[in-house]
Amino acid sequence: MAVSPFSSQDASGTNPVASDRWAVSLVMGAALVFLALVVVIGGPAWMLRGIEAPPQIKAALEAQGRLALIGALLAGVFAWCGVQLSLNFKAMSRVLEQGVATQAASERAAYFSAQAGETARYAHAMALLGHESLEVRLGGIYALERLARESKQDHGPVMEVLAAFVRTRAFWTEGDIAPARPSADVQAVLSVLGRRITEFDPEQSHVDLHGTSMARAYMPFSNFVGAFLYEANLEGAVLQSADLRGAWLWKARLAGVILDGAHLEGADLTGVSGLTLEQLKSAHLDSTTKLPENMRTHFDWGHPGSMSSPTETPAPTPTADELKLPSLRNAR
Repeated sequence: MAVSPFSSQDASGTNPVASDRWAVSLVMGAALVFLALVVVIGGPAWMLRGIEAPPQIKAALEAQGRLALIGALLAGVFAWCGVQLSLNFKAMSRVLEQGVATQAASERAAYFSAQAGETARYAHAMALLGHESLEVRLGGIYALERLARESKQDHGPVMEVLAAFVRTRAFWTEGDIAPARPSADVQAVLSVLGRRITEFDPEQSHVDLHGTSMARAYMPFSNFVGAFLYEANLEGAVLQSADLRGAWLWKARLAGVILDGAHLEGADLTGVSGLTLEQLKSAHLDSTTKLPENMRTHFDWGHPGSMSSPTETPAPTPTADELKLPSLRNAR
């Protein structure tokens, strides 16, 4: 028979607290009934039956005896009530202690069950990520994203796994021919990495996508703060309004990259190829942005904290001869 977690029964199925309480109650109740009968029947008169005394004195003694018995009866009643309260409090205390212990055990079981469930979900998603079918891989990618959003503890490892997936599937080095655009699964991972919950990122963590081909990838509004993008091929990628503060873009290929509204404060752009001043015209830069050597003289950082813009060369003032009609120029 199942025993309730809030029951105080022992292994034999009996309740020791209830048994003690009933035994004491039975004894006390029997004693109180006996005293009551003695008082009602005439115990004091019986106790004084062998005493020779005047009737007045004998009546007074009977009255005093009766009062003493009534006092004893009342004391017994109060004692019985006190014992009952004590036993009830003891029983309630045991029940509460067992309830707290049971709740703690239930919480621990639920925690370990949740951990086991997350581990199973993680393993299943990882298996999907390595599947040969594109549709199955996409399912694994979004399953990992959901797990990372629900568990701060798993967020960092999931992002590292997804970044490693891109480094493996889209490996690129200088001299390789980049694909026309990323495959569907690589593009999905880039979107997941760009919209991750950055508050869950572990300290000193970086999205590592170095040495990969992300040519013509669609990544607007992505958050790649402090990302490792060095030696990557980003030609034609859409990084409009992306957050690239502190990103490492050393020796990256940036020809045709759309950087409108992108934040490049603190980014390292040294050694990049294909980057033009026109691409940086509407991007956000400041004095901490490390620009290629051929562009450093085109920016004026004379006002720290202000929006930077290329230094424009003033148009030359036309001479009087240039203001004349062509037919009248150089006329004597």
